Amino acid sequence: MDIFRFWSGVPGDARVHPADSAVLGRVPHGFDLSCLPTPWFGPLSTARVVMLYLAPGLARDFDQEFAKTAVGQQWAKVHRAGDQPLPAKELHAPAYRWWHSRVKVFDTPERLAGNIAIADISPYHSEGFRDFPMLAALPSARAMLEWAQTVLFPEAIQGERTVICMRSPRFWGLQSGWSEGSLFAPETNRSGHLLHNEMRRRIVEVVRERLTLP
Repeated sequence: MDIFRFWSGVPGDARVHPADSAVLGRVPHGFDLSCLPTPWFGPLSTARVVMLYLAPGLARDFDQEFAKTAVGQQWAKVHRAGDQPLPAKELHAPAYRWWHSRVKVFDTPERLAGNIAIADISPYHSEGFRDFPMLAALPSARAMLEWAQTVLFPEAIQGERTVICMRSPRFWGLQSGWSEGSLFAPETNRSGHLLHNEMRRRIVEVVRERLTLP
């Protein structure tokens, strides 16, 4: 599975991946399909550090309007190549505040925007994710999980990247508190922040070393 090829060719103004349209059309769900699908933020194809979450949240006063703009639609199309930095405040202020709060444990966020990526199982925005059965039904979710299991996780175990599962490790096929090589499934709170323990200390140390931070 090449997750970037899976998303290539999807128009910037698309609200769903074509492979998902049949499932989303016949199964009730809580996804807001007026937003742009976002399978990841940041340079996922090259990032030396990848943080794993469940699904993008919903900034109701922003995401729906952002999806209607030419800027938003162009960003969505270009970003899916996997080589763009985490979104700047000027582009997407809610997303910027969200990722800023999660990566600042490692260093100044602005220094990390081009080196850290954030991937989700589901690419669809929702307010309070509850559609867990859809993770098995949606082709896009299955594609992300297959890519993670066959490409991303082996790279992390071999020390080529650092991967940190920040939310719902069992859905990613991991166990909370487990690690191997540079693949970590630490204990976190419901907001996806690292708890203060020995694994957190180790993760921060590994990330800073990988990114050659002082």
